Amino acid sequence: VKGVDDQAQILVANALKARAAQMDPQFILNVGDNFYWGGIEKTCGTPMTELSFTAHHQFTNIFEGVYNGPGLSGKPWLSVLGNHDWGGRVFNNGWDQQIAYTWHSDRWRMPAPYWSQHVEYPDLGFSADIYMIDSNAMDAMDPGEQPNHNMCSSQFNPPDADCSAAGGPPSLGACKSWFWSFWAENQAWLESQISQSQADWQIVVTHFPCGHQSAWYSKLHQQYGLDLLVTGHRHDQELHAASEALGGLTCFVTGGGGGITSEATP
Repeated sequence: VKGVDDQAQILVANALKARAAQMDPQFILNVGDNFYWGGIEKTCGTPMTELSFTAHHQFTNIFEGVYNGPGLSGKPWLSVLGNHDWGGRVFNNGWDQQIAYTWHSDRWRMPAPYWSQHVEYPDLGFSADIYMIDSNAMDAMDPGEQPNHNMCSSQFNPPDADCSAAGGPPSLGACKSWFWSFWAENQAWLESQISQSQADWQIVVTHFPCGHQSAWYSKLHQQYGLDLLVTGHRHDQELHAASEALGGLTCFVTGGGGGITSEATP
């Protein structure tokens, strides 16, 4: 739609700016697909101590230059990777540079694909543990399946794709198993962390939307007291309040960040 889809990110950013100026949030929860369509347009493997020109350019034009102003400037953006940050239909784009940018920014926070943040509100008398996890295994399939929605696609990945230098999948053949093993690692880590949480609130932030891995999230809610699941992926806004499918857990989808048809720098 002309005037909407060709400036979707800017329209959403302007709405966010107006709201942030009113509410002055302490931080932003960012559910992934940060650079749409294909993430940082550079092959994985840049040393973690370096920031490539490509990453610097994309962060400057698509993040720093867009999300600023009263209520936003200087505020931490607690972030996870989405499937398009890995590459969408490949796994070897510059997802590792989004992690590296944490040490080149005073507000971007993504020190690893999964990590946590403790937040204290002493004046209000409560605290929160926020767990950021990578659920992108949901789009890691056999190489011949659904090429346009498969990070392990044999149609689009180079035959020699290899992100082992960055700690990622070592090959196309190992891609699916790597992501699902990584998901199991995320799950084990989160259960070990949330079981020890002393915070008043426990929140999980991840990319894939309400409905994926429902039995596990139900377990987190019923056994460990998970209070809220914040997700993205679907390009809309949804509220699943006390969801029966999630064992009573409340889940948001906040996927309207601007990635509809526009694929260019705003």
